[in-house]
Amino acid sequence: MEQRFDVGQLIPAGYKAMLGVHSYVQGCGLDLGLLELVRLRASQINGCAFCVAMHIPLARQHGLSEHQVNLVATWKEAPVFSPRERAALAWTEAVTVLVGQEVPESVYAQVQAQFTPEEVANLTLCVGEINTWNRLMVASRTPPVLA
Repeated sequence: MEQRFDVGQLIPAGYKAMLGVHSYVQGCGLDLGLLELVRLRASQINGCAFCVAMHIPLARQHGLSEHQVNLVATWKEAPVFSPRERAALAWTEAVTVLVGQEVPESVYAQVQAQFTPEEVANLTLCVGEINTWNRLMVASRTPPVLA
C-alpha cells in the first residue's frame, strides 16, 4: 500500500502538538511498560501496523516479557498479566471501542480498584493519545518501520 500523506510534513504544528501530549503521558508517573502495553493493545484493536511495529520493541524495552508481548491480544485468557495490567487492558478496550457510546461501570470499577483517580485520568489520556496516532497512521497509510 502506498502512503497517502505524511502528517509530520504536512501539518508540523499538529504533529508537534501530538508529541506534546505524548511527552506529558510519558512523564505522568505511570509505569512505562504499562503505557506500552496499553498502546500495543489499542493499536492491535485499531489495526495500525505502524503503531504495533513501533510499540512491540518499546514494550520489551520497558520491561514487558516475551509472553506478555506475544499474548496481549488474548490477555483475558493469558495468565501473564497482573490485576493492574488486566484493569488497564480492560479500560483500554472499553475506551477504544465505545460500545453503545459508553464505558461500562464494571470496567470503571475494575480500573478504579487498581488506579487512583489521577492515574485513571492519565491512563485515559494515554488511550486517547494512541487512538489518535492510530487513526493518523491508518488514514495516511503510513507503513510500519521494520528493522
